[in-house]
Amino acid sequence: MIKLLLISTINTTSEVECRYPDLGLGYLAGNLRNKFGSDINIRVIDRDFEKTFEVYKPDLVGIRAVSQNYSKAKRIAEIAYKKGVPVLMGGIHITALPHSLDANMTIGCLGEGEDTIVELARLFLDKGRFRAEDLINIRGLCFWFENKLCLTPPRPPIEELDVIPLPARDLIKIRPHTYMFTSRGCPYHCLFCASSAFWKKPRYFSADYVVNEIGELIQNYKVKFITFYDDMFISNIPRLKRIAEGLDKAGLLKKIKFSCSCSAPNITADVVQILKEMNVVSVAMGLESGSDNTLQYLKGKAFSIAKNRQSVEILKKNNIAVNAGFVIGSPEETVEDMMDTYRFIKETQLSFFDIYVLTPYPGTFIWKYALDKQLVREDMHWDNLNINFDVNNQKAIILSEKMNRAELVRVYKKFRRLRLWCSLKNIWWHPYLIDLPNISLNIMKEKVYQCFHAGNNE
Repeated sequence: MIKLLLISTINTTSEVECRYPDLGLGYLAGNLRNKFGSDINIRVIDRDFEKTFEVYKPDLVGIRAVSQNYSKAKRIAEIAYKKGVPVLMGGIHITALPHSLDANMTIGCLGEGEDTIVELARLFLDKGRFRAEDLINIRGLCFWFENKLCLTPPRPPIEELDVIPLPARDLIKIRPHTYMFTSRGCPYHCLFCASSAFWKKPRYFSADYVVNEIGELIQNYKVKFITFYDDMFISNIPRLKRIAEGLDKAGLLKKIKFSCSCSAPNITADVVQILKEMNVVSVAMGLESGSDNTLQYLKGKAFSIAKNRQSVEILKKNNIAVNAGFVIGSPEETVEDMMDTYRFIKETQLSFFDIYVLTPYPGTFIWKYALDKQLVREDMHWDNLNINFDVNNQKAIILSEKMNRAELVRVYKKFRRLRLWCSLKNIWWHPYLIDLPNISLNIMKEKVYQCFHAGNNE
């Protein structure tokens, strides 16, 4: 038997990073259990690594991290390496930048990980170590050998997602409002998003699989509210109808509420009617901008302000709360463009919204732009890519060619004040009220931490 410690590398002082458990590691654990049973013992954590390491004494460590937390992942890998424990590094960052594999990381797992980690676990069970002559035969890996980075052939995507066991949720904390995935990938190619590069193409769990997973969450975890965390939940309309029918047949419609992410061009009266039948009470959309020029720069010609506005109106007419994300700071975006976004938010009276500053993450189109401008590099301080501009505005990468840092911070704070007012006004009748106690407590902890660590973004 081997003991595997899976680590979700997050900033534990950030409310948004602590809001949900890491289902990605849950899928890995579920697949490993399915293949090896009692031959593998798994623990999943997102904090207290050193303490857990001493008590649990793992034979193998797996780390998952996004770019902004990659520096922390490197520190964890160093601790494990010094104790002679092999480290498997996975996630979107290492997939986009294999050459960033740290010397303390034994192997980088590139792309979809369920089958890759099974092959690595089988190899470790059989031989108790990882040698280059064995690793070279496993797809989807990167590793250092004789000071050279070796890349094995890419692993093809899992075509039938239903073969993947349900995530091992007993290893992670599940609250009354939790989330799940019903698909992988996105049909769009937004400038700032790496989803299409990571997942390659949209793939779907079947309606029966989705309904079964919802039933398990209700029965085994007493869940009251589920957010579908897909990039675009409604991209397959026939499947959407089958999910609604399956929930009705299983008698689950009155037992659970849902929220989901949608794309404005796909919102129609017919689609919204299906969502209402499913008891979807909240929809999130990446509306991104109130300026057509900026919007189409970020998302492409299929998107327009008129369609965004129409989609919001259709959802609100059907009493579905509308949450939206917006991005400011594109290279050619002016202050007036940003104020168009500000006015759009006020005019449409969104339930909630989030505001972000355009950040060049590895694997995205905008990363290539930032590379050409020499604003980023493959050995940079990854903490500078922190999505929380509120605490990172003095270190963040600024892509705007129309505004300096101070001007962008000023406009960003104006949006944040509007966001606060919007949230305080609408939370009392919004479906997310269920999260208010937990989120409020974590925000208080985050603010206290920031007060005592002013100037330090670690």
